[in-house]
Amino acid sequence: MAQGARRSPQYQRAKRIMLVIASLVMALFVVALMGWWFLNHHFSSTVEAQYTNLEQRALKTDVAPSDRRQLAGTRATWQWAFTDRSQTLWQHFATDYARRQDRAKQVAALYDGQGDYRDSVTAAGLSKLDQTLLQEKNQTVYQDQKNKLDTVQVWFQQTTDANTFIQKIYGDYQATKTAPTLQQIAQTKAYYSLIRNRTVANRWRQPVKDLDAAFEKNTSETNAAQSAAEQKALDALKNAPLTQGYTPAQVTITQGGSTVAGNSGSDYDAILSNAGITASRVLLVDQATQAARFLTRTSGHYSADGNTITLDSLSLSGGQYSVSATIDGGQGAVVTDPSASDFGTYYAQTSAAPSTSPVADTANSNDTSDFNAATPVFWLRNNTDLQTSILLKGRTTIGFIAAGASTLSNMISTSAGYNTIANQITPSTVVYVY
Repeated sequence: MAQGARRSPQYQRAKRIMLVIASLVMALFVVALMGWWFLNHHFSSTVEAQYTNLEQRALKTDVAPSDRRQLAGTRATWQWAFTDRSQTLWQHFATDYARRQDRAKQVAALYDGQGDYRDSVTAAGLSKLDQTLLQEKNQTVYQDQKNKLDTVQVWFQQTTDANTFIQKIYGDYQATKTAPTLQQIAQTKAYYSLIRNRTVANRWRQPVKDLDAAFEKNTSETNAAQSAAEQKALDALKNAPLTQGYTPAQVTITQGGSTVAGNSGSDYDAILSNAGITASRVLLVDQATQAARFLTRTSGHYSADGNTITLDSLSLSGGQYSVSATIDGGQGAVVTDPSASDFGTYYAQTSAAPSTSPVADTANSNDTSDFNAATPVFWLRNNTDLQTSILLKGRTTIGFIAAGASTLSNMISTSAGYNTIANQITPSTVVYVY
């Protein structure tokens, strides 16, 4: 009895130790189970948060690369503890994200800068990419990529048509050495302004200059022949007897074996009419000759106002532009996002921008010096060359007129002529590049 009593405390102590150990093991198990559950729940929830519609596998509009990297890091460390559902969610997300990035790269690869398409673009490639973009389930992202693709498709067709037309006109000129007519030279320049491929533009730059020179030479010779004929008729009239009745001079001018109907005049009316421009004042910029001149419209016809302005460089895409602002030592901001309601607007002070403008969002601050790459806002403080300049606004493109040469796209640069342009241009002036 005494011996059993002595064992009892030891037994009781051992029993308590076993219970404590069992409790600790159970607690550790519960903690591990909760941790395992939390890991999978948190990971799955984070992946699901990257979708606007998980069932359709429609990723949200803006999937942050940092979120994707964080998820990839978590999976690399804990994938051994993931459930089948967590693994499946990750595989779907990784695939959807990679495919979206690949589609975005394919669209970006179509562009050579902001205003041209690359030489590698083909009709078949555009058609195939059009079908590929349908894989995007997010309507906002799809529409953005589709708009960019459609822009290139329009450029490609314009350039193809221009190439065909100019090739025929120039081929006929080479074969016959007959100068192009007023309509032909106007159409040629209009087509040239539509070219959106640098290789094709470079190919036809000199031929277009040759056609223009041939037209101008022919016009000059025609004017000279007309003047000589009119002078001859006038001399005959002066020398006629006073008793002889007056007969209006009938002048027929033959040149190169064909009859020429007088002075063909300027082609400004035809060029601007083809472009649908009727503004009272126009700055006409010729891509072929890299020159510009102001035109004034009087009685329905355009005439040159002042001398031709020589340009140092010209990379502004062809088309019609309005004058958005004349900037003199400014360091403000320009809205570069075509989808913004105030696209192309210059704000000298940030406080002047409405709350809906990208300029008002501090998150849009950047240090990009190339306005073509700065989005959705370009800050002039990042490029001293443009702090004194003229801001131009097209349908989806902005550009600048500035002094001195520039390597940036969508620029008109002229050291000698900048002051002339700045002094004569007004907010109502239409700038047309052809």
